[in-house]
Amino acid sequence: MKKKVIAGFLAVVLAMGTFAGCGGTDGKTNENSGKKAENSKDTSGKKEKVVFWYSHTSEEGKAFEEAIQAFNESQDKYEVEGLSAMDKQKIIVALSGSDAPDVVEVTNQDIISYAKSGLIESVSDLAKEDGYDANSIFAKQALESNTIDDTLYALPFAAQIIQMFYNKDILKEIGYSEPPKTMEELYEMAEKATQVDESGNITRLGYPLFPLASARQELVYSFGGKWWSDDGKTLTPDDPLILDSLNMNMKFREKYGIEKVQAFVASANTNRYTENDMFFAGKQLFRFDGPWLATMAADWGPDVNYDVALTPGTEENPDLQGTSRYETNSLAIPVVANNKEGAWEFAKFFTDSDSTKETLMAIGNLPTKLDLYDDKDMLAMQNYDVFIEALKKENGIQYPKIADLAKYTSLIDEYLDYVYNGIKTPEDAMKELTEQTKLLEE
Repeated sequence: MKKKVIAGFLAVVLAMGTFAGCGGTDGKTNENSGKKAENSKDTSGKKEKVVFWYSHTSEEGKAFEEAIQAFNESQDKYEVEGLSAMDKQKIIVALSGSDAPDVVEVTNQDIISYAKSGLIESVSDLAKEDGYDANSIFAKQALESNTIDDTLYALPFAAQIIQMFYNKDILKEIGYSEPPKTMEELYEMAEKATQVDESGNITRLGYPLFPLASARQELVYSFGGKWWSDDGKTLTPDDPLILDSLNMNMKFREKYGIEKVQAFVASANTNRYTENDMFFAGKQLFRFDGPWLATMAADWGPDVNYDVALTPGTEENPDLQGTSRYETNSLAIPVVANNKEGAWEFAKFFTDSDSTKETLMAIGNLPTKLDLYDDKDMLAMQNYDVFIEALKKENGIQYPKIADLAKYTSLIDEYLDYVYNGIKTPEDAMKELTEQTKLLEE
């Protein structure tokens, strides 16, 4: 029976996937962070082993190993051994058996799935026993993203959000000196920036129709639309603000030809995050993407003149500026871990020490620690001032904590395809999707 449960859980988690991406403190850290480890000595002279699995490789993996070394040198009781573990299936099987690590770094969506399946410890319980105040260290939305029914299951390490990149040269060419603050302004600029050849094929795109995940999320969130309720328990594809987003989207597609737009978007997605990326080639005015795009641009698009601004709101709701999906990478302790005390000490150190800042900067990720929001070194990272401004708004959209999230996301994409290809109107598609979601909620 246990094998059947694990197999079913594997299918759900593997279908979900992860976020599209994939990095100065004043030296203050939580007074409890690492306290036990620093004050504890192993009288035998031999350190206790703590096994840490992390989801990074190459240069990012090197940064993790440097943080591990810093912890090992900071105290005399524990010796952490790190391992890059990218295989979700391997992680889930390990968490369900006898070969689990003592601490694991994964996405908050993985954390929620593991917690629902009883695979990881309650961090709330560990914090209470230790007198550890996570609320004074981390952003509220960072903790919420790793919480189920008021129980925290992981310490958040890095945040991922999306904001608006834009080509400054194109913007100037069409007569503007500042990026749009509303979707209405963005649409006006997008029409002026879009170019076609003599056959009507699009050669430069103004409206941010890709990455497709951003069209499904940030283009909807900018209108105030949501695919689920704020409590994450009710699915809301019939939200009228979703229709506002889809109708503007289709207005643009129909103006330039649905097939022509689809052809450009298909090519753009094929070349996304490569040297042939449309944004790096100067063929895209607006791009809703994460801070990692700047790192890629330095390698593959050094000549593109760009900047970053908050994602727009609307004329009716300008306060929606900066709204984006919000996800974290977090550290959790498996229920079957061999050294839970050592894992807890390391998790505190990794997420709240000088090494936290150094690791985030090395891998190009955003902070979850409140004191890093105003850190001069962090703010000096390229475009981080805009992303951190968005983080401070605490208006990130988090995925609902439902069992059928992968299925719901798949249904959303299916019905958006009907809309984008002109097969169904936005109204008819969302009406049918609403009926489909009732089956998920039963």
